Amino acid sequence: MTNPTQSLTADVDKYYYYLNLITENVRNGYNDMVLKYCTLSLPLIPSVIEKARLDFGEFDISTLPAVELGAKIWSFQGRRDKIDELAALVSSHPELAPWQIHIDLAYKRLASPES
Repeated sequence: MTNPTQSLTADVDKYYYYLNLITENVRNGYNDMVLKYCTLSLPLIPSVIEKARLDFGEFDISTLPAVELGAKIWSFQGRRDKIDELAALVSSHPELAPWQIHIDLAYKRLASPES
């Protein structure tokens, strides 16, 4: 039987591994790879939230590149499906409310004729 805390820790470790890969690929200008690692890290964000609450009593992370960069790049690509996925994630976790602005901007870009 797997210890739930071990599973959370493994998810969080994986999230930070992908975060490093996002950062590296942003630096190198590889947007397709950035999006690949954004996609892989998104399902891990709820574990990051839960682990932060368990360890520190609150979720105090100030940046989530998978949401921020994902929303920006996918909206410029016209990927409403991916923006909808991000919106669902953000709306299902009150801790992610500060990232709603990225979702709103993404939907605005999608609606803009010059996108």
